[in-house]
Amino acid sequence: MGLWGRLFGKHKQTSVASDIADNDIGFGDEFIQIPSRDFFGESSRSPNGRFTIAWTDGGPNQSRRGRYIFLDRGKVVFEGSMPRPNDGKVADNGVFILNDWGAVEALSGTLAAFRPDGKPIIARKLKANLFNNGLSADGRWAICQTANAPSEDGGRLFVFDLAAGIQISSWQAASGWADQYVFSADGQIIFLEYRDRGSFAYGIDGTFLDRTKWLAAGLQRGDLAIIEELLCETKNLPSRELTDLLLPAINLALAAKQNADAKSQARAHRLSGTCLEAMGNISKALTAYERALSLDEKVGVKRKVDQLRKSFRK
Repeated sequence: MGLWGRLFGKHKQTSVASDIADNDIGFGDEFIQIPSRDFFGESSRSPNGRFTIAWTDGGPNQSRRGRYIFLDRGKVVFEGSMPRPNDGKVADNGVFILNDWGAVEALSGTLAAFRPDGKPIIARKLKANLFNNGLSADGRWAICQTANAPSEDGGRLFVFDLAAGIQISSWQAASGWADQYVFSADGQIIFLEYRDRGSFAYGIDGTFLDRTKWLAAGLQRGDLAIIEELLCETKNLPSRELTDLLLPAINLALAAKQNADAKSQARAHRLSGTCLEAMGNISKALTAYERALSLDEKVGVKRKVDQLRKSFRK
């Protein structure tokens, strides 16, 4: 097996384009059709509009050949194959990346990066399914995010220096799985962008630079996980200043449609009880805990309810 085979497993060496006319190529917003090559698949263009990477997944059971096609100014340059190419990105210099999803049941995937001539830069096989990826506009930096998995690779972001052809860091993002990634000009800051929450900055080593901004945004949404995190950091003994921030956020959570189920409501009332108890308002805290317990007997406050009831009997 040659170098390509050792690095990329089942990935095939790309082939230089033939003299077939490509004037019949049809471009859509996200899809491309090339009848002369019997190709229809998803596509992505470089920020400057010059390059296009197109791909079609071979399917979980590999019932067809996974393919990708690279175009320069709308003309096919080469075609390649890998089992399950997805999430293609291409930079202004023609460097491109693809996520090879692999077999779903195997909980694995490969982030593959290529030069504009089709030669491989890096192929990082991971013991987790790939969620998405990102590429800097200049083609220097790449990132991929894995889904949760019972391995050291699960639920992590992996950052690559494509100029050096190496992985430079791996970390978990406290803000969760992002919709897309943007690199600063020097590549040292990565902005994780969310459709419903905005953008949050991390250092390339995973340092959460915008943690305060993220926490504030979570409180404004009534995010129960963030409320719990803040209380946990105080060992459930929040200051009066913090409770003044948390209680309005809990009220937002109680009114939110996504928290309409009994377990979420119980969770919110439990958090409210924690804040009220810390403020010394034992009567209201007990009411909140009792409400939580009535909604979910496994919410974790039964002992607390018993303790507070006994305190009133004394």
